[in-house]
Amino acid sequence: MRKKQISTHDRLTTTLRYLYSTLDYLEVRLLAIRFQFNNETWEADTPEEAIALREKLEHSIRFPEDPFKAMDIQNKFWTHDRFMSVIENAGPQQLGMLGCIFYEPGLTSERLRELLKLDSEVALAGVISGLSKQVRQLGIEPQQLFQITVKWTGKKKIRTFILDDFFKGTAAELDWPDAWTRKRIGKQDEHSVKVVNAEETRAPKRVEDV
Repeated sequence: MRKKQISTHDRLTTTLRYLYSTLDYLEVRLLAIRFQFNNETWEADTPEEAIALREKLEHSIRFPEDPFKAMDIQNKFWTHDRFMSVIENAGPQQLGMLGCIFYEPGLTSERLRELLKLDSEVALAGVISGLSKQVRQLGIEPQQLFQITVKWTGKKKIRTFILDDFFKGTAAELDWPDAWTRKRIGKQDEHSVKVVNAEETRAPKRVEDV
Protein backbone atom coordinates (compact mmCIF):
# COMPACT_ATOMS: atom_id res chain seq x y z
CA MET A 1 0.00 0.00 0.00
CA ARG A 2 1.42 3.33 -1.05
CA LYS A 3 2.03 5.77 1.79
CA LYS A 4 0.21 9.07 1.44
CA GLN A 5 2.51 12.07 1.02
CA ILE A 6 1.96 14.90 3.50
CA SER A 7 2.40 18.37 2.06
CA THR A 8 4.51 21.07 3.67
CA HIS A 9 1.38 23.14 4.21
CA ASP A 10 -0.35 20.28 6.08
CA ARG A 11 2.72 19.77 8.25
CA LEU A 12 2.81 23.46 9.14
CA THR A 13 -0.92 23.53 9.90
CA THR A 14 -0.71 20.46 12.13
CA THR A 15 2.39 21.75 13.92
CA LEU A 16 0.85 25.17 14.62
CA ARG A 17 -2.35 23.64 15.97
CA TYR A 18 -0.42 21.24 18.19
CA LEU A 19 1.73 24.13 19.44
CA TYR A 20 -1.33 26.25 20.20
CA SER A 21 -3.05 23.38 22.09
CA THR A 22 0.08 22.71 24.13
CA LEU A 23 0.58 26.36 25.08
CA ASP A 24 -3.11 26.73 25.91
CA TYR A 25 -2.92 23.66 28.18
CA LEU A 26 0.14 25.09 29.91
CA GLU A 27 -1.62 28.49 30.19
CA VAL A 28 1.24 30.17 28.32
CA ARG A 29 0.46 33.43 26.54
CA LEU A 30 1.61 33.39 22.91
CA LEU A 31 2.71 36.84 21.75
CA ALA A 32 3.44 36.17 18.08
CA ILE A 33 4.26 33.53 15.47
CA ARG A 34 6.93 34.29 12.88
CA PHE A 35 7.51 32.31 9.69
CA GLN A 36 9.34 32.60 6.37
CA PHE A 37 7.56 32.78 3.03
CA ASN A 38 9.03 33.71 -0.35
CA ASN A 39 12.26 34.90 1.33
CA GLU A 40 10.34 37.29 3.61
CA THR A 41 9.53 37.16 7.31
CA TRP A 42 5.85 37.28 8.27
CA GLU A 43 4.27 37.53 11.71
CA ALA A 44 0.85 36.70 13.17
CA ASP A 45 -0.66 36.86 16.64
CA THR A 46 -2.23 33.37 16.74
CA PRO A 47 -1.80 29.99 14.99
CA GLU A 48 -5.15 30.52 13.26
CA GLU A 49 -3.98 33.87 11.87
CA ALA A 50 -0.65 32.36 10.83
CA ILE A 51 -2.39 29.54 8.95
CA ALA A 52 -4.84 31.95 7.29
CA LEU A 53 -2.04 34.35 6.35
CA ARG A 54 0.10 31.60 4.82
CA GLU A 55 -2.86 30.28 2.82
CA LYS A 56 -3.54 33.80 1.57
CA LEU A 57 0.12 34.25 0.58
CA GLU A 58 0.18 30.91 -1.23
CA HIS A 59 -3.03 31.80 -3.06
CA SER A 60 -1.62 35.19 -4.09
CA ILE A 61 1.41 33.47 -5.64
CA ARG A 62 -0.66 30.91 -7.54
CA PHE A 63 -3.45 33.28 -8.55
CA PRO A 64 -2.12 36.85 -8.68
CA GLU A 65 -4.87 39.42 -8.33
CA ASP A 66 -5.52 42.20 -10.81
CA PRO A 67 -4.04 45.21 -8.95
CA PHE A 68 -6.51 47.68 -10.47
CA LYS A 69 -9.48 45.51 -9.48
CA ALA A 70 -8.13 45.15 -5.95
CA MET A 71 -7.65 48.92 -5.66
CA ASP A 72 -11.19 49.56 -6.87
CA ILE A 73 -12.62 47.13 -4.31
CA GLN A 74 -10.64 48.67 -1.45
CA ASN A 75 -11.60 52.20 -2.54
CA LYS A 76 -15.30 51.30 -2.46
CA PHE A 77 -14.85 49.43 0.84
CA TRP A 78 -13.90 52.48 2.91
CA THR A 79 -17.18 54.38 2.92
CA HIS A 80 -17.72 57.23 5.36
CA ASP A 81 -20.05 55.09 7.48
CA ARG A 82 -17.59 52.19 7.71
CA PHE A 83 -14.75 54.55 8.57
CA MET A 84 -16.77 56.18 11.36
CA SER A 85 -17.78 52.77 12.75
CA VAL A 86 -14.09 52.08 13.33
CA ILE A 87 -13.39 55.45 14.90
CA GLU A 88 -16.44 55.45 17.16
CA ASN A 89 -15.78 51.94 18.48
CA ALA A 90 -12.02 52.23 19.05
CA GLY A 91 -10.57 52.94 22.49
CA PRO A 92 -8.42 55.95 23.42
CA GLN A 93 -5.05 54.21 22.95
CA GLN A 94 -6.22 52.61 19.71
CA LEU A 95 -7.28 56.01 18.37
CA GLY A 96 -3.96 57.44 19.49
CA MET A 97 -2.16 54.70 17.59
CA LEU A 98 -4.12 55.38 14.38
CA GLY A 99 -3.56 59.12 14.75
CA CYS A 100 0.20 58.70 15.18
CA ILE A 101 0.44 56.48 12.09
CA PHE A 102 -1.74 58.94 10.15
CA TYR A 103 0.62 61.83 10.83
CA GLU A 104 3.86 59.85 10.75
CA PRO A 105 3.53 57.01 8.21
CA GLY A 106 6.29 54.42 8.44
CA LEU A 107 7.04 55.11 12.09
CA THR A 108 8.72 52.30 14.02
CA SER A 109 7.26 50.42 16.99
CA GLU A 110 9.83 52.15 19.19
CA ARG A 111 8.61 55.58 18.05
CA LEU A 112 4.99 54.54 18.42
CA ARG A 113 5.59 53.35 21.98
CA GLU A 114 7.24 56.69 22.76
CA LEU A 115 4.27 58.68 21.45
CA LEU A 116 1.71 56.52 23.24
CA LYS A 117 3.79 56.45 26.44
CA LEU A 118 3.91 52.65 26.52
CA ASP A 119 6.76 51.05 28.43
CA SER A 120 7.14 47.81 26.47
CA GLU A 121 6.52 45.95 23.22
CA VAL A 122 4.09 43.75 25.13
CA ALA A 123 1.98 46.80 25.99
CA LEU A 124 2.01 47.90 22.36
CA ALA A 125 1.05 44.38 21.25
CA GLY A 126 -1.95 44.66 23.57
CA VAL A 127 -3.10 47.87 21.87
CA ILE A 128 -2.67 46.33 18.41
CA SER A 129 -4.45 43.13 19.43
CA GLY A 130 -7.32 45.10 20.96
CA LEU A 131 -7.77 47.15 17.80
CA SER A 132 -7.59 44.03 15.62
CA LYS A 133 -10.31 42.31 17.64
CA GLN A 134 -12.45 45.44 17.58
CA VAL A 135 -12.38 45.85 13.80
CA ARG A 136 -12.98 42.14 13.21
CA GLN A 137 -16.23 42.50 15.14
CA LEU A 138 -17.17 45.08 12.50
CA GLY A 139 -16.38 42.66 9.67
CA ILE A 140 -13.05 44.34 8.85
CA GLU A 141 -9.68 42.63 8.67
CA PRO A 142 -6.82 44.52 10.37
CA GLN A 143 -4.83 44.48 7.10
CA GLN A 144 -7.56 46.57 5.51
CA LEU A 145 -6.89 49.23 8.12
CA PHE A 146 -3.14 49.20 8.69
CA GLN A 147 -0.07 47.19 7.71
CA ILE A 148 2.95 46.20 9.77
CA THR A 149 6.24 45.51 8.02
CA VAL A 150 8.82 43.44 9.89
CA LYS A 151 12.50 43.61 9.02
CA TRP A 152 15.54 42.24 10.78
CA THR A 153 18.84 44.05 11.13
CA GLY A 154 21.14 41.43 12.54
CA LYS A 155 19.32 40.21 15.63
CA LYS A 156 17.24 43.35 15.98
CA LYS A 157 13.63 43.29 14.79
CA ILE A 158 12.28 46.54 13.36
CA ARG A 159 8.52 46.94 12.83
CA THR A 160 7.11 49.84 10.87
CA PHE A 161 3.46 50.91 10.56
CA ILE A 162 1.42 52.49 7.78
CA LEU A 163 -2.31 53.05 7.27
CA ASP A 164 -4.13 51.67 4.27
CA ASP A 165 -4.13 54.37 1.57
CA PHE A 166 -7.90 54.25 1.08
CA PHE A 167 -8.62 54.33 4.83
CA LYS A 168 -6.34 57.37 5.05
CA GLY A 169 -8.06 58.94 2.04
CA THR A 170 -11.48 58.61 3.67
CA ALA A 171 -10.01 60.04 6.88
CA ALA A 172 -8.83 63.11 4.97
CA GLU A 173 -12.28 63.54 3.38
CA LEU A 174 -13.82 63.62 6.87
CA ASP A 175 -11.08 65.87 8.28
CA TRP A 176 -10.05 63.17 10.72
CA PRO A 177 -8.45 63.21 13.22
CA ASP A 178 -8.49 67.00 13.57
CA ALA A 179 -12.24 67.65 13.34
CA TRP A 180 -13.12 64.58 15.42
CA THR A 181 -10.65 65.53 18.14
CA ARG A 182 -11.95 69.11 18.29
CA LYS A 183 -15.52 67.80 18.59
CA ARG A 184 -14.63 65.45 21.44
CA ILE A 185 -12.62 68.12 23.26
CA GLY A 186 -15.49 70.58 22.87
CA LYS A 187 -17.78 68.14 24.69
CA GLN A 188 -15.14 67.69 27.42
CA ASP A 189 -15.28 63.93 27.00
CA GLU A 190 -12.95 62.42 29.58
CA HIS A 191 -12.13 59.56 27.23
CA SER A 192 -11.09 61.68 24.26
CA VAL A 193 -7.53 61.54 23.00
CA LYS A 194 -5.30 64.35 21.94
CA VAL A 195 -3.67 63.13 18.72
CA VAL A 196 -0.34 64.63 17.82
CA ASN A 197 -0.37 66.87 14.78
CA ALA A 198 2.16 66.82 11.99
CA GLU A 199 4.38 69.39 13.64
CA GLU A 200 4.35 67.55 16.98
CA THR A 201 5.42 64.27 15.41
CA ARG A 202 8.61 65.92 14.25
CA ALA A 203 9.38 67.02 17.80
CA PRO A 204 10.15 64.68 20.73
CA LYS A 205 6.65 65.03 22.19
CA ARG A 206 4.20 62.31 23.16
CA VAL A 207 0.52 61.60 22.75
CA GLU A 208 -1.38 62.45 25.90
CA ASP A 209 -4.89 61.71 27.05
CA VAL A 210 -7.01 64.81 27.38
